[in-house]
Amino acid sequence: MTLAIKSLADGQLTTTKTALYTAPTTTITQAIVDNITLTHTTEGDVTIKLYFLESGGTSRRIYRAELGDEEQAIMIYKKTLEAGDAIEGEASSGGVVDYVISGAENA
Repeated sequence: MTLAIKSLADGQLTTTKTALYTAPTTTITQAIVDNITLTHTTEGDVTIKLYFLESGGTSRRIYRAELGDEEQAIMIYKKTLEAGDAIEGEASSGGVVDYVISGAENA
């Protein structure tokens, strides 16, 4: 088994709950999410919500925050994901919150 520490995903939150990172089903056996950095890139307030989705299960909210003008939140998460599990997210305003998910994949 090989453990690869890496940036797992990055992008911008939308107003619709969307998968931000899904643990691959063909190349790994597990992934570990270490932290999620969220950065509000404009003025005004925005609400962010993050969810854990077990493969074949129901989304469960794991984090909620209000970010003001250009504020940042770092969620230290330490969650093990099995193949097909996902981290999902949404924001009250689309295209104004950048995210980076860091962790490791075990192949």
